[in-house]
Amino acid sequence: MKVTFKTNNRHGYSVKFSPYFETRFACCTSQNFGIAGQGTLYVCDVNPAGVQPLHVYDWKDALFDVTWAENNEHVLIAAAGDGALLLYDTNNPKVYSTFI
Repeated sequence: MKVTFKTNNRHGYSVKFSPYFETRFACCTSQNFGIAGQGTLYVCDVNPAGVQPLHVYDWKDALFDVTWAENNEHVLIAAAGDGALLLYDTNNPKVYSTFI
């Protein structure tokens, strides 16, 4: 099966598949090739209908890398261009933590 995931006005930098869910992946993106603008983290599932975004998180600067936590299937950490590390919990999508 071949599927495509396109984002509006964003350029992808890092894609990591979940070690816990075989059809789930996270993708870090940014505007303007990471030079200026916001970043967005997409957490998506792949199914027969295509790619379905489950969670979309915006940040004030570009996002360049992402990884899944080794001990929690719902936690991701992303690295931003402003030096921040962003901790996301997909069980509580309205809350995230930053470390600068």
